[in-house]
Amino acid sequence: MGAKGYSDEIRLKAKAMSLIGNLTDVQIAEQLGIARVNTIGVWRKQDGWERESKIIAQVAEEKVARAVGESIAEMNTRHLKECQLLQTKGVQALRQLAPSKATEAAAMVESGLRTERLVRGEPTEILATQAMMKANVQILEGVVAQVLKAQLDSGEIDAGIARSFADKFANLINKTDFCYKIKS
Repeated sequence: MGAKGYSDEIRLKAKAMSLIGNLTDVQIAEQLGIARVNTIGVWRKQDGWERESKIIAQVAEEKVARAVGESIAEMNTRHLKECQLLQTKGVQALRQLAPSKATEAAAMVESGLRTERLVRGEPTEILATQAMMKANVQILEGVVAQVLKAQLDSGEIDAGIARSFADKFANLINKTDFCYKIKS
């Protein structure tokens, strides 16, 4: 028997109800027939239920994270197999089709390749091209800004002319085929 005549089994049930059932002290006391609700709090402190609760939560979180990671890995594996199948079917179709139907087969191959690169975390051709264009425009902006600053500092041009040039430059850049908007 534990303190105040409660058995070790009752005390253990109270602990389980708190840790696993997420019940309040009042609910535990009512269900187990414990006269004073404060008894549950005393047991909680004496036996370190909070510490155990944190450990249980941490273990559960780790288990969930592992399960999620495994699920994502399984999904990626499944997607890669599907992409590779799509590519294989597309190549087979290219070998057997007339040139008019070849574009459909080529699209299948391209779609499979693009999706496989995405699943593997690699950039697609479009993403790589966009990144290169953005970097080139940023370099160009920097060079133009340096030239304008140098001409302003040397007194070759005034602020109005520099601003006019910058506006015309931005308008021309924004009218190019790749339509990358620069901030003016």
